[in-house]
Amino acid sequence: MFDRFFSTLSVVSRIPAPRFKFDPSRMDFYLPLTGLCPALPGLLIFAGFSLLCKNPAPAGIPALAAALILIAQYLGFNLFHLDGLMDTADAFLGSADREKRLAILKDSRAGVYGFFAGFAVLTLKAILLYCLFPFVRDFPALVFAYPLWGRFSAALLPCMAKPLNPGGLGALLKDARPRRCFGGMVLALLLWALLVWCLFRAAALTGLPQFAALRYAGSVLRLSMIAAAISLFAICPLTALFYARLYKKSLGGYTGDALGAAIETAELLCMAAALVIIS
Repeated sequence: MFDRFFSTLSVVSRIPAPRFKFDPSRMDFYLPLTGLCPALPGLLIFAGFSLLCKNPAPAGIPALAAALILIAQYLGFNLFHLDGLMDTADAFLGSADREKRLAILKDSRAGVYGFFAGFAVLTLKAILLYCLFPFVRDFPALVFAYPLWGRFSAALLPCMAKPLNPGGLGALLKDARPRRCFGGMVLALLLWALLVWCLFRAAALTGLPQFAALRYAGSVLRLSMIAAAISLFAICPLTALFYARLYKKSLGGYTGDALGAAIETAELLCMAAALVIIS
């Protein structure tokens, strides 16, 4: 179990993992679970700012917190996925034939379409985090769950298309099955909710006035379940389907760049859905 988890984590992050035997089987199940790792820095950075600042936070603090959260998440985990989104934008937004698109995907340089896509995603994520900051005290599990949803979408994509290159990183997920993807995502959500509850409960018991005990009841629970259902059954599958069809129609199969693009897109859409639902 741990070998499979750390094998998956080593493929999708820059975090050094303990010594393990590389076992890429069941990556479709463990990929959503790796989303717990980039989700945790968001929660911890918010907790740090809550300890340092009074409520309500001074002007500029939410923007600084949002920037630091994104920097931590991208340096440790999402730079690979952002590169995939930028390569996808360069390859498919312009007019090019199949061979030109393949060459663009293999090129390490970023073009104007890729630069624009990367800038747009980072800007929109920063704005959404800034807008979500006032709701974190009541909805911490919901606000910072977007890394889990992005990786769930990537896990679903190989269920809808075949890998273009049998020897590429994307081919490690060629045996993905929807039931394992959903099983991994449900387990990830349960673990994430338990982790957030434990952290906030521990803070409340220590008497820290900056934290409120997490209330998994009433409207908080209902809105969280609505957001989870929309992401689970609509946003993530549709994002995966979009990139699966795009790559399959144009190239004949998906690549690792498609997985990265699916992660970035699903994260952004799930953040937007969370903001709409809880505001």
